[in-house]
Amino acid sequence: MIKKHYSTVASLCILSSSAMLSPAWAQQQIVPASTVSIYGVLDTYVGSVRRSNQNARTTVANSGGLTTSYYGFRGSEDLGGGNRAFFALESFFQVDTGAMGRTTADPFFSRNAVVGLANAKYGVLTLGRQTNPMFVATGNFNPFGLSANLAPSMLHVWSANYNRTVLGDSVWDNSVQYLTPSLGGLTASATYGFGERANESGVRNVNATLNYANGPFAAVVSVQHVDYGPGITAPITTEKAAMAGLSYDLKAIKLFGQYFRTDTSDTRLKTKTGQLGVSAPLAGGTVMASVAHTQREAPGVDASRTTAALGYDYFLSKRTDLYTVYLSDRLSGFDRQGSLVFGVRHRF
Repeated sequence: MIKKHYSTVASLCILSSSAMLSPAWAQQQIVPASTVSIYGVLDTYVGSVRRSNQNARTTVANSGGLTTSYYGFRGSEDLGGGNRAFFALESFFQVDTGAMGRTTADPFFSRNAVVGLANAKYGVLTLGRQTNPMFVATGNFNPFGLSANLAPSMLHVWSANYNRTVLGDSVWDNSVQYLTPSLGGLTASATYGFGERANESGVRNVNATLNYANGPFAAVVSVQHVDYGPGITAPITTEKAAMAGLSYDLKAIKLFGQYFRTDTSDTRLKTKTGQLGVSAPLAGGTVMASVAHTQREAPGVDASRTTAALGYDYFLSKRTDLYTVYLSDRLSGFDRQGSLVFGVRHRF
């Protein structure tokens, strides 16, 4: 039996950004017993874009402005005794071209491909290809969420086009994750990605993340050690990264803050990234503003980048919204450049 589940605002919010939680935890929260559901987000935008270090401006019709477009299937089975089995299969795709994945390097189920067991008392265990908790935390603590193209901190930390600071993919293959139940608003997760290298048992990705949410206040600390994935190529063999984030909802406005540090010992490169942001409801929509600054330090290297964004997201309905964002970017040694886009996002 196949069903669609978008009858409540809460369900819609999670459907539109289920990776904002642990995929396993989102699964446990919104899927009724013994059902399968189809869901996804289509997000496309048009505009004029140029990074600080680009030679020319480009007029674009692209996919994935505020949310990287995807579709998915998930299901759950009640095993009795408070136990549940579930799965999630999710694929990124590009609305502007119809191509699968974020790039040609992505597998078919590029966003998540997990199977797991959940118990309200003992927590959630998932196995497969699943979203990196540090990536989730980056989206949770900036006003533009998981926007891979318009959120300043997401660009600095995760985008190859902006010389990303955190290496390894935002989704880890061959991984096992355990998520604790919430204890007074506190949850913890541990993720281990098997490198699957013959005779190299030490090649693996490890992440530990602690989240706290109680009333208007939320915080996160996430640390990881990465040995494989995008960016881990000679001479770089490993990277350590850590981040902390805070948010406080004053109703009239919501405040966000983030701080990241990375250390790539092979090249003696260290980076520091900070982000401050704010969002506020206005006339049926939300105003969003954010600025991120990254400093890179290594022998012979002293570079910085500052990117700021101002946007407005207007909801036509519970499932459809229109948005516009202006992005300003400056990399040391280059002039400041700006991008302006207009987009539409639809959830199903």
